[in-house]
Amino acid sequence: MTASPEPTIVVSGMEDWQSRAAFVIQFRPGTDIGAGQLEGKVEHIASYEAARFHSLDELLAFIARVLSQIPRSGQ
Repeated sequence: MTASPEPTIVVSGMEDWQSRAAFVIQFRPGTDIGAGQLEGKVEHIASYEAARFHSLDELLAFIARVLSQIPRSGQ
């Protein structure tokens, strides 16, 4: 049996704006986007800053605040 080569892993740090603008959004059970009922948690990947939200407005406000703090150099 031949050993398979080690996989090549390319780590593109959080230097580019797209990576620094990544979020994870977790919706709570019972969320009904069509009915405007949103509740859950959002986390900014680069800073680990997180917040709970109870509406689309709260979710978007958190994202807007975090994005406004990211330098947009090299764009």
